[in-house]
Amino acid sequence: MSPLMLTLEIVLAVMLAACLYSFWRLDRKLAALRSGQDGVRAAAAELTQAVMQADLAVKSLRATAQDAGRDLQARINDARATADRLGLGAGRVRTSADLAPRGRA
Repeated sequence: MSPLMLTLEIVLAVMLAACLYSFWRLDRKLAALRSGQDGVRAAAAELTQAVMQADLAVKSLRATAQDAGRDLQARINDARATADRLGLGAGRVRTSADLAPRGRA
């Protein structure tokens, strides 16, 4: 084997080793990227679940507020009806001083 062929084979072996090292580093970086994407996917899934739970909570709150509003309106209507029956409407309340004759004192 000639010295030129030996040198050429050594250079090729070094270049092959450099390629193998580069591919090894690239594989590690790609693996890290893949594992990072898995984390992002999991975080996105958790966020989606949290948004759905928040949406359900808002709907439940809205229904509760509507029920409370209806209940409050019913109580207000009952109070007005009771006030009308008792003669406590606006301008109807009279005191004993209003009923006393004005000429006597």
